[in-house]
Amino acid sequence: MNRITIYGTQINDEGGYDRLGWFDLDAAEHVLEESTRWNGQSMIGVISGMQINRAQLYRTKGGRWVENQDSRPEFNGPNTWRFLTDDEARNWMVKSGGPEAEEALEKWFPDTPDEAGPNLGGRPTVGPKVEVRLDPETLAKVDARAAQEGVKRAEMLRRLIVASLKGER
Repeated sequence: MNRITIYGTQINDEGGYDRLGWFDLDAAEHVLEESTRWNGQSMIGVISGMQINRAQLYRTKGGRWVENQDSRPEFNGPNTWRFLTDDEARNWMVKSGGPEAEEALEKWFPDTPDEAGPNLGGRPTVGPKVEVRLDPETLAKVDARAAQEGVKRAEMLRRLIVASLKGER
């Protein structure tokens, strides 16, 4: 048995660190080693930023995710272990990237979408774009009505068209 004890990162009232749990490394499954990227000077790990060693992701026998970052050989730093939530483990795999990470995602999180990204703003798509030209007088009336109802011009035009098609004014 190779028992790894995991501690919290915040100093407690007694001046130490809280013990969060432990797991048997020999019984855990090694899931993934982080991939690397070029930072302009050398290849570094995309999760840890280390050059020599790589961060590792494990799944314990009990079903918990564990990350290991051993920076002792590189920075004479700590060998840290921490528990991850399912979301953190999924994000770890996505961020790491590469064929091995894709295989791990397919095995452990098969419902992960093919792509995701930030909402860059703007109104959600409501249909295909339609262009129309209006004389200045009509456009001024549409803009005045939009301001009165507190909506944008495009929304006001949609409302007027729908109301017209329903026989309303």
